[in-house]
Amino acid sequence: MNKTPDKVNKQDIENDELNVDKAKTASSGVASAFIFLAIVFSLASAGITFLLAQSLEKNRAEFSQKIEKTRTDLSALAVKVDGGIRAQLTTMADKMARISAEQQQFQQQVSGQQQTTEALSKKVALSNQQMLQSLDVLFKQKGRERIGWVLAEVEYLLLVANHSLKLQKDVATSIAALEAADSRLLDTGDPASIETRTQIRDEIQQLKALRQPDVVGMAARLGSIIKMLPSLPILYTQVNTKKKIADLVDKKASHDSADLEQAGKDFLHELRALVVFRKLDKSPKALMTPKEQFFLQQNLQLKLETARRSLLLGQKTLFVESLTEAAQWLTEFFDPESSAIKQTIEELHTLKKMNITGTMPDISKSIKLLRAYQKELEQQQEAKR
Repeated sequence: MNKTPDKVNKQDIENDELNVDKAKTASSGVASAFIFLAIVFSLASAGITFLLAQSLEKNRAEFSQKIEKTRTDLSALAVKVDGGIRAQLTTMADKMARISAEQQQFQQQVSGQQQTTEALSKKVALSNQQMLQSLDVLFKQKGRERIGWVLAEVEYLLLVANHSLKLQKDVATSIAALEAADSRLLDTGDPASIETRTQIRDEIQQLKALRQPDVVGMAARLGSIIKMLPSLPILYTQVNTKKKIADLVDKKASHDSADLEQAGKDFLHELRALVVFRKLDKSPKALMTPKEQFFLQQNLQLKLETARRSLLLGQKTLFVESLTEAAQWLTEFFDPESSAIKQTIEELHTLKKMNITGTMPDISKSIKLLRAYQKELEQQQEAKR
């Protein structure tokens, strides 16, 4: 059955309208889907933002609690350190009192040695005076031949040479006295004195060949050490822990809240640097106050001054003891890792090993030969009588 054109057109129009309605319905569904997805994404973003904010707030609360706990721990540590320092200061005060007592005893010993030296010098002066008086008596004796007077003078000069060398370590005076004695024997013109003169010349050559220690140079080296004492680092010194902790807290508080994480890192880094752990082979010493450090330096300077004085007086035992104690104090109370301390201790050990008096030769043989010569002349004179 054939359709008419009118019916065909009408049906086509209805189909077109139906297709348009379907297209509109499809478009509306796609738009609704996009809107739904947008809402879902918005809600997800809001949820994520909320969770991030909540996590950040939780982290801030935990960090504040950690800071408060650290501050509490530091306060407890400061109290504990303060108590320990007080106990160590008490121990150090007792030790300084013992050191002062030992110093007093040492000064008394030095004074006693000075008195002994002065008494010995007086005995030498008295002996010289007695020899001069004896020589004067000899010159006044009647009937004494000229050669006897000369030999008495030579004997006196030889005694002076021996006393100067043995008691005063004065090599120059001994050489001068021996040369004067040889000159006086030369004036006698007696061939019998040749043996005595030969011995005197041998003793003069021994003294001239004697190598004297560089006492002046050693004293200068000690003086250099004494000058650098105030700059030597002391090992057990006090640190103002409370002030350093307060400075760290102030520095932490000065940071912006936006840089809170970096501020915490800086605070913990400087806090670790404040406390230093060291492995010690023995118990640590008590910390010293500035006053105690001053007395320690003064006592060490006194030891070195005593060593320098004993060096100039030729007192070997006292010189070595003073340097040994000074080196021990440097090792015990000063920083052993410092290069200046190491060099100073090495210098003291070097000085301690040096000879400060030299080995003095024996020059007594000439006076024995002279007395034998005098005795022989007296026997000859007795035989003539």
